[in-house]
Amino acid sequence: MRAVWGQTLESNDEHDSEIASTATSRRPATRWAKTAGMASLVATLLLLGFAAGRATAGSTNNALERSVTQEVEVTKIRKPVVEGQCSAANGMCSESKCCKTTNYYCWQKSPGEAYCKEKCPAGWLCTELEGGDTIVPVAHDSDGVSLFCFSAYVQNRGVDDADDYSLDLLYTQLKVKAGIFACDEWRVFSDVKIGLNDDGSLQTVQVSGDDFHQSRRKDAGGWGGGQWINTAFYRQVWNKLAAEKDDPAMGARSYFTKSWLVKADPDVVFIAARLQQKLAAIKTPKEGVYIEHCKEVNYGFFGSLEVISKTAAVILFQNVEGCYNGEVNWKGSKTAQQYGWYGEDLFAQKCMDRHGVKKIWDFSLVTDGTCKGSRPDGQKDNLQWTPDAETCRTAGTPAYKPLKMADDYFACLGAITQQQYNYCGPQSNEACR
Repeated sequence: MRAVWGQTLESNDEHDSEIASTATSRRPATRWAKTAGMASLVATLLLLGFAAGRATAGSTNNALERSVTQEVEVTKIRKPVVEGQCSAANGMCSESKCCKTTNYYCWQKSPGEAYCKEKCPAGWLCTELEGGDTIVPVAHDSDGVSLFCFSAYVQNRGVDDADDYSLDLLYTQLKVKAGIFACDEWRVFSDVKIGLNDDGSLQTVQVSGDDFHQSRRKDAGGWGGGQWINTAFYRQVWNKLAAEKDDPAMGARSYFTKSWLVKADPDVVFIAARLQQKLAAIKTPKEGVYIEHCKEVNYGFFGSLEVISKTAAVILFQNVEGCYNGEVNWKGSKTAQQYGWYGEDLFAQKCMDRHGVKKIWDFSLVTDGTCKGSRPDGQKDNLQWTPDAETCRTAGTPAYKPLKMADDYFACLGAITQQQYNYCGPQSNEACR
């Protein structure tokens, strides 16, 4: 998206000017303010910087009293959820001009009256009201679609459950070059050192810590109940990834050499080429960007498939320790008290939000059984719904979760690729080892 800014610069009072938005790169123009211009201090600052850059030491005030036109490439982002800032679903948003529930938009009903709705009701003005701070300049430090992908196998999860087969899934994915192994670069992290192929020449990257086993996930009837909260484990994963950037032996293969960082769970059928098609259309701001994919929740950055730009990864890694040690109240917040300590996905989202990383929405990124909004009609309350082969064949998303058993996993993958796969436990779902 490009916007052309033209105005007469006469004084520093221009810092207080407001210009209304006209277009978006990701949603129809009818969801934007229909008036001309854009409420954006960013644009004004850019213009002032442009004028100042052109001025010489002998310039007078008259040098600024001229019309300046500059083309600025901008992109659309979504506001982070800040306590008390955005409005709840179906709530009035005339003042906040933002909604804290994913896939809800601030629709204008009449002058001075607007509400958070998924779709604009008939008879309303149907202008989507948002502040100018959701239009930001594009940076080009994460251009491209190259992928650094990683996954994790945790042996000591605190329970024996369906995730016991994670290593077997990864083992076969590597054999057929599926999932993260189709990316430009990949890693598998673990709390143990273990081989990923027949001869053991490819192994997990081991991380360790004395705080991995502090608290367990509450059992809400879905997946993963009773497992150790994984945030401490992923803290060490992120630190390990960050360290590779400056390691002479690993720097040329680090996440920093790729445009995007992607984390996929072992039970996610992940089609890297489909994700790359989506990423090709994304323009990233200078603060980096991450993608929320679960709708109808306050925090939609779900751990099934985490997609963040290189710059976003840098910012996350630089701030992991600060967020872990108090900047993010991941153990004691109201949410943590009600649902349990933050898992790594919510922790990462909160940390990125706190440090200025921008976010966008894409609700066709994952067919995700762990996200109620992603489950089909009639299955919304089924906390253990899984995508069947027909869903995998027709949905067209880059990823599908959860497919925890080999039969289900490769039936889904085969439905997408129209190929047959040999894998561990073809009928009985028994472990490979």
